[in-house]
Amino acid sequence: QFFNIWKRNDAPTVRRVCLSPHLAETASILLDCKRVRLYQDSLFHKRAGDLDTPWHSDNKMAPFDSSKTITFWIPLQPVPANGSALLFVDSSHLDFALPYWNGVDGKEYDRLENRYDNAVSHHMPLRLGDVTVHNGWTLHSTDTAIETTEDRLALAISYVDARAEIREDVFLEGQMKGDVEDLWSYKSWIKDVPPRKQFVHPDVPVVWPPKG
Repeated sequence: QFFNIWKRNDAPTVRRVCLSPHLAETASILLDCKRVRLYQDSLFHKRAGDLDTPWHSDNKMAPFDSSKTITFWIPLQPVPANGSALLFVDSSHLDFALPYWNGVDGKEYDRLENRYDNAVSHHMPLRLGDVTVHNGWTLHSTDTAIETTEDRLALAISYVDARAEIREDVFLEGQMKGDVEDLWSYKSWIKDVPPRKQFVHPDVPVVWPPKG
């Protein structure tokens, strides 16, 4: 996983897609918010033979105190019907009881098939130009790539409500709630931003509505 390719000078196409007003407006509509911020992009390289990615939700790794985050997952080559695109637990972003009663790492996460009863879905096969979209609290995973002979590349672009504030625990070493995987994405700007305040920062720009 490689974060924030959009910031690199040698990746103008990725930058253009991440800052696209078409994606930003779509994020605004789906999140039902007037202003949208680009949070990050992530380039995922799943090698042939790699194991599965466990069930998880993106917001567990993000520094925001918000439910209004969304990710566009874009395959960079066709994905066959038996490929390793994302699997989703439909409507799991609405299941407030799961983290409330079981915590973010409870044993209930190991028996999701019992909890949701055939709610797992996918959208394979995927062609170039296709995209899947999921809420930041939607549980998702990928299957193993043991039976495939080709690596799989995908670009995930995440947006957040521009009014979302940063939590205090993000600044407390060793006391941050959730996972720290995204730390590599936001560590370059997080200390410039006060917790529980509206903020402006060029590393997480407001991309909707467009300027001018």
